[in-house]
Amino acid sequence: MSTIPTPADVYARSARALIAPAPHDPLRDEPFRALWERGVLGSRMIPNTKLVSLAVAAGADWTTGDLAAPRLSVGQLAEATAITHGQVVVSLNILEQRGWVARSSRRDRWGVAEVRLTIPAAIMRRLVKTRLS
Repeated sequence: MSTIPTPADVYARSARALIAPAPHDPLRDEPFRALWERGVLGSRMIPNTKLVSLAVAAGADWTTGDLAAPRLSVGQLAEATAITHGQVVVSLNILEQRGWVARSSRRDRWGVAEVRLTIPAAIMRRLVKTRLS
């Protein structure tokens, strides 16, 4: 019996919850989009991924982080960032893998799936800790 997972097993595996343990409280916490942008800018992502992430965040509500248009158009992002469609897709995949965005279904393409901004738990703890000190 083999313990090595197949690609289908890896794909079917549910993603870990990377968002902060407690929900964002707009009355008590800093605005979500401000936290999100500060986290992205302080990360060690490559410039293309940072650019795409900030272009995605430009359409988000300041206090809640909800996207005005939750279905991201790869073409519009490519046009706004002046990078290729492929680079936009790779950047979106990196953001999803690292926990900065979440899709409604990983099987759906980026233009079809609903997307929301998320903050990885480790980054959220660091952001809250630096704000309190």
